[in-house]
Amino acid sequence: MHALQVTLDEETDLEPGNGTSALTEQTSPAEDEARLERAMNVIGSQVGELSVNIADTSGMVSDVSGTMSRQADEFHALTRDISMIARSNQTVAEASRGAIESAKATKAGLDTTTQSVNGILGNAVSDIKSMATSATEITGVLNSVSGQIKEIHSFSESIQGIATQTQLLAVNAGIMAAHAGEAGRGFAVVADAVKQLADKTGTVSRDIVSRLEALRAIVDKLQKQNADNEMVATAAHQRSTEIDGELQKFTGFSQTVAGMISEIERISDPVEETTRACSTVLAKVSDLDKQVHSSADMLIAASAKIDRLVSFSENVIGEVAQSGVETEDTPLIRHCIARAKDVSAIFEQAVSSGALSLGDLFDEDYQPIAGTDPQQHMTRFTRHTDRLLPPIQEAMLDVDPRVTFCAAIDRNGYLPTHNHIYSQPQSSDPVWNAGNCRNRRIFNDRTGLAAGRNTKPFLLQTYRRDMGGGSFTLMKDLSAPIIVNGRHWGGLRIGFRITA
Repeated sequence: MHALQVTLDEETDLEPGNGTSALTEQTSPAEDEARLERAMNVIGSQVGELSVNIADTSGMVSDVSGTMSRQADEFHALTRDISMIARSNQTVAEASRGAIESAKATKAGLDTTTQSVNGILGNAVSDIKSMATSATEITGVLNSVSGQIKEIHSFSESIQGIATQTQLLAVNAGIMAAHAGEAGRGFAVVADAVKQLADKTGTVSRDIVSRLEALRAIVDKLQKQNADNEMVATAAHQRSTEIDGELQKFTGFSQTVAGMISEIERISDPVEETTRACSTVLAKVSDLDKQVHSSADMLIAASAKIDRLVSFSENVIGEVAQSGVETEDTPLIRHCIARAKDVSAIFEQAVSSGALSLGDLFDEDYQPIAGTDPQQHMTRFTRHTDRLLPPIQEAMLDVDPRVTFCAAIDRNGYLPTHNHIYSQPQSSDPVWNAGNCRNRRIFNDRTGLAAGRNTKPFLLQTYRRDMGGGSFTLMKDLSAPIIVNGRHWGGLRIGFRITA
């Protein structure tokens, strides 16, 4: 039962069986006003609690929405990766099929070439063997001819020797016939005829010897050439044997290609199966990707609606507070509005004294500070706020035990000067820095921008404060506008816990 209903029940004191007569009982205006005030207090309390719950829910939905969006992006990337794998597998499968066809064509070509070359080489080897055999036979014939020429040469030399002896005998017979005188004339004729025969025989035998020597020289040359031919034929036969061995390698290459075809076929089948599996997985992941993106879009839409609900609850709280009804936050609201006016006054005084120009005060050229994480910035007014704001901001920490921080921000969420506790020098740990080095930072989230750009007397928001490292604290954010010489500079933010 809600507190508001309990309060009404207590005040109307409805009893079973009494009906609605109690509601029509006449009451005084003072009692009505008191009852209304109590009801408004209960409403304000309930709306505040509702606002806290809505803000907490909004933060969680935003977290889930962000996570879902990241998961949707990861699913999309996964879909792209699987699609690329499927295309790569398809390319590999097509390449495998092409390789198989090429390898088969190569094997067929190798087989044909090997058979053709083997046939040609076989014929060539046969011809070379015939040449070598013929050369050997010719060598034997030439050797036989050379031996016969030697024998004929020997016979000719013998005939030439006989002719020479016959010539000597004929000369002696002529001399003796000359001594015999008339009686030896007939013998002289015979001796002369013998001499002429011996001369002719000698001439013929010398000519035969000369021709035999020339023939022998030719035969010797032929023998040498034939020996060379025989050596070449023998070498060619030996080389043909080596070529035949090399050709056997072609057969081995052909067998290797056949083995490659078998291996490629073994690879091709799993690749085809993997491609089909990838296609199936891709279809499922693509469908899941669409579902995740749809869920992410729905969460984003839900988050936007919850943000509008948060704004509505904040407006209701603001209306309750402005109605004059006292709530637990009313004292802080008064302090916030007053301190914002104090900040406006010291800014106007600094401008009027010339210590700070209006242009510098409204500077929006945020210069990043190198080496900071989270990123910090400087402006032309930061040094002045470091001097002017601490007395007001630090004093607010003692106003209420629930107050966690008090800091002024400009219209863009830039927070130049924070409380001392949150203005530590940065370390090498970004998580620690996020919680302890919050000055000179730009907080351009929904809460920060709303606080900096609000022009109503005050704005009370409920939000989850990011403390870094995934840690959040549920807080209320109270802000009031800072106006300098009629221009809206920003707002004074007070962050306080839901309960003390």
